[in-house]
Amino acid sequence: MDMASTLQLPARVEALSGLSAIPPEYVRPADERADLGDAFDVLARDDTGTAPRIPVVDISPFLLRADNEDRVVEAVRAAAADWGVMHIAGHGIPAEVMDRLRAAGAAFFALPIHAKEAYANDPAAGRLQGYGSRLAANASGQREWEDYLFHLVHPDALAEHALWPAHPPGYVAATREFGRRIRELASALLAILSAGLLGPGRGDALEKELTGAEGDDLRLQLKINYYPRCPQPELAVGVEAHTDVSALSFVLHNGVPGLQVRHAGRWVTARDEPGTIIVHVGDALEILSNGRYTSVLHRGLVNRDAVRVSWVVFCEPPPDAVLLRPLPDLVTPDHAPRFTPRTFRQHLDRKLFNKAAAACIGHDEEQHQQNEE
Repeated sequence: MDMASTLQLPARVEALSGLSAIPPEYVRPADERADLGDAFDVLARDDTGTAPRIPVVDISPFLLRADNEDRVVEAVRAAAADWGVMHIAGHGIPAEVMDRLRAAGAAFFALPIHAKEAYANDPAAGRLQGYGSRLAANASGQREWEDYLFHLVHPDALAEHALWPAHPPGYVAATREFGRRIRELASALLAILSAGLLGPGRGDALEKELTGAEGDDLRLQLKINYYPRCPQPELAVGVEAHTDVSALSFVLHNGVPGLQVRHAGRWVTARDEPGTIIVHVGDALEILSNGRYTSVLHRGLVNRDAVRVSWVVFCEPPPDAVLLRPLPDLVTPDHAPRFTPRTFRQHLDRKLFNKAAAACIGHDEEQHQQNEE
């Protein structure tokens, strides 16, 4: 064993941001590096007037039951089918609620590392919630350039409140209020997406499938991603390319670019659309829609001179109470089911933890890999 492999690595990526070169365990494989770079530089290259743009959809007519709500349904349906991601405007969440959330999360990550360690998680012991850093648990064996804080925010009765930071003092109130608002927005978007699949009068279909016969509530998991300055952004990623396991994911950020989504064979860098919330379609919704909605492949770039922070709320079905499978109306002789039934826990175990889950293994695997390429 060589001497380098015996050295203890810094526990947090934040501690590496002052180096002149990144450690080798953060260097991405050669086949990824051609498309990497400082997110500001990549966005500037894209900003030529010809690069595609992630759709922006104003859903306020639907929320207000205005005459043109059908246009909202079609715009959301088209974005979910073609892109799997969109910027949502007119979502009804006040700017001050989002600003308080951003301020609370930024203040937590401004604390010294030793203060944040009071909330440290332990993935090796199965404790995923809390403060942590993404260690190598992927095909490449490389690490990602991020620290994070992760915990459940809804339903409140299931939350482990001891993992919610006591500092800054406003963290709990700001996070709880934002979680409540996102839960309402999730119902509205699921109604829009249901109508887009099944037509008027069927707006409750997706949420019913996601909550089950007993009406078990959706789970909302918050992950605050902290991407420190990176001396070699052309070699690293904040988060490697993946799809979300959730039904929907809601994203706020601090205005620093970094999100990229895969569309039509190329990486498209998200622009800042002030006042909007980014919404991703996740695996659970792709399964229920029998592939009509796309679980978007996406990743995070990093920056040489700017810290990026994003707040992601994953909207998930209860882990064992429902069976994820295509809606019966979407399975016909001409449209066979593309996904085998599985609980959310089975899907999560197979995808994130590489556990054997025989009930999840089926003919959808090859097709889903093709969808991600």
